[in-house]
Amino acid sequence: MVKLLAGSAGSGKTKIMIDNANKEIENVRGTFVYVESTDKHMQLLNSKIRFVSTEDIKIDSFSAMYGFICGLTSANYDIQKIYIDGILKIVKEDESKLAEFLEVIEKISNKTETEIMISATLQNSDTKKSLEKYIVEE
Repeated sequence: MVKLLAGSAGSGKTKIMIDNANKEIENVRGTFVYVESTDKHMQLLNSKIRFVSTEDIKIDSFSAMYGFICGLTSANYDIQKIYIDGILKIVKEDESKLAEFLEVIEKISNKTETEIMISATLQNSDTKKSLEKYIVEE
């Protein structure tokens, strides 16, 4: 299952992601991975959550992020949840390509039974409409 937490800049998406991760870790028997563009919020996460900062990893496209997710799930079969905070900050691509990316990773998510939650700042209302099936309420 793939979920998208979409909103405007400064709407509290990161806080929601962190709060949800810290609540959900208690129900996870496998591995929980939290991905962010910097290590700014690492100390706010439960120590049981595997934190990955993309600062030193060259993930600058949706294609690279796809490869990263494939690598995570193929190397570790017990990953239950992956949270990616600020996907558009990480990949530095246009939000119009997000729908195609979500469709592709949904296949991985279903195959590996991994829940993937992604947050994104969306500017275009048409983009938001095209992503409705993935969007969860803030």
